[in-house]
Amino acid sequence: MEAGVTTFLVFVVIATAFGIGSIVANRVLGAKRRKSYLQLTTYECGEEAEGEAQIDFPTQHYTFAIVFVAVDVLGFLLALWGLTFRGSNSSWYPVFIAVGFTGLAITGIYYALSGEKKWVV
Repeated sequence: MEAGVTTFLVFVVIATAFGIGSIVANRVLGAKRRKSYLQLTTYECGEEAEGEAQIDFPTQHYTFAIVFVAVDVLGFLLALWGLTFRGSNSSWYPVFIAVGFTGLAITGIYYALSGEKKWVV
């Protein structure tokens, strides 16, 4: 086998042995589970729980967070793309692909945000 493959397989074996060994050591040497009726109750700052636990939570914050992550990933990919093709002056093909990718991503972000307007109450 090639040296890189052998090194990888040794790493996988050591990582697996460490993971399984940690779980077994925790079961054998760890603290024993204590059963109590308090574990079955809901604890909320020392107060008894009352009412429903489900509330109407605004979801538009998640949409904006996802769009933020999408724009960050887009910028990262375009930066890597630019670093890859900065030395090639052969054609406009890489620029065409980058502009198409950016347009597609911005179109998706626009539709995500335009659908968001309907959710705001």
